[in-house]
Order: sequence, then C-alpha cells, then structure tokens
Amino acid sequence: MKLFFGKKEEKIIDLFSKHLSKIEEGLSSFEEMVVSYLNNDKEKTKETLEKISEIESEADSLRRKTESVMYEGAFLPNFRGDLLGLIEAADKVMNKIQSVSEILEFQKPNIPEEFKEDFLGQIQLVKKSYKFLKKSIESLFENIEKGHEFVKKVEEYEHKEDILEKALIKKLFDMEKLQLAEKIQLKDLFLQIGDIADRAEDASDRVEIIILKRNIK
Repeated sequence: MKLFFGKKEEKIIDLFSKHLSKIEEGLSSFEEMVVSYLNNDKEKTKETLEKISEIESEADSLRRKTESVMYEGAFLPNFRGDLLGLIEAADKVMNKIQSVSEILEFQKPNIPEEFKEDFLGQIQLVKKSYKFLKKSIESLFENIEKGHEFVKKVEEYEHKEDILEKALIKKLFDMEKLQLAEKIQLKDLFLQIGDIADRAEDASDRVEIIILKRNIK
C-alpha cells in the first residue's frame, strides 16, 4: 500500500533514498577496489579508495541534511525519532566500508590465491545483505507490508556471510605456509568485512521495530 506524505516528509524521503543509494555506491566501489587489489593494480586501488572517501563524505552530508530537515518537525515525534536512529544506523555501514578500505590499502595484506574466490564471495554476500536493508527501509514509505520480508532477507544473507567468514578463518589457520602474523592480519580483515553485514543487520533490526510499532492498532 502506497502511503501519502506532506511536502516536508516527501523531501526527507527523497534525502533518505539518496543517502541509501550513496552507501550502495560505496559498497560497489569497495568491491571494485578489492578486485583491483587482488589484480595488483596499485594505482586503481588507490584511486578507488579516494573515491570511497568522497562517497563517505557525501553520505555524511546527506545524513546531516536529512536530520536537519527532520528536526524541523516532519513526521510524528515517535516516528521521527525512529527514523533518526535508523539513518544513523545505516550510516555506520558506510563508515565501516571506508575503514575496511583503508585497512586494505594501508596494511596491504597478502591474500593467497586459494582465498581470492571466497573472499570475493564474502563481499557478494555483504552486498546482498545491504541490498535488502535498502529495500526494507524504502518499504517503510512505500509498502510497509513488504518490510518484514526484506528484513528476513537481510538476516538470511548476514547468516550466510557469517558461515563463509568462519570457513575462511578455519581454512586460514589450517594453512601451514602462512606466518602467524599473516594469519592474524587476514583474520581481522575477514572479520572487518563481515562487520559490514553485521551493521546492515543491526539497521534492519531497527526497521523491524518500526514495522512492529506501525502495526500496533
């Protein structure tokens, strides 16, 4: 069911949507950076990190603008508070994307060939978890009945990512050719990437709470 809002609310919805799309752009750029890194394209890796930093700054600006308009009195107070918490939670996804990108560029971990396919697979699962977070948030303004379904999808892909993450770490410590320091460094990288999906799930938990509140008659 399509919901109807006033001009101020529509402006916030538009800003919120742009913020979510900006985070999605950041995640796609992160995947691009990882591919460049695995291909040993140092220049492209550095360029993409700079792009991610710009995207994070733009996302931050959109978040602040959205919050500013919201404080002007759009939406009912309870819903407004929930949305403020939600946009902060979504923004943490972008913050983590940037921090993991910096780990990759500054620490330059050695990623063995045996890990590259699953490493990219981990990022694909992270992207899918965010894709459904974005859909779940958009459903709050378009078709709230679909929101719960999208939240479940976020949980599903976060769980799949968690399974792959643990498998990667087990495989890592079973490998004899790597030094302990290398193993610890890669373990941290895998965990940090998994934390992107964790933050998407944290935000989706907020969506679930909003849906439950809206459904209370």
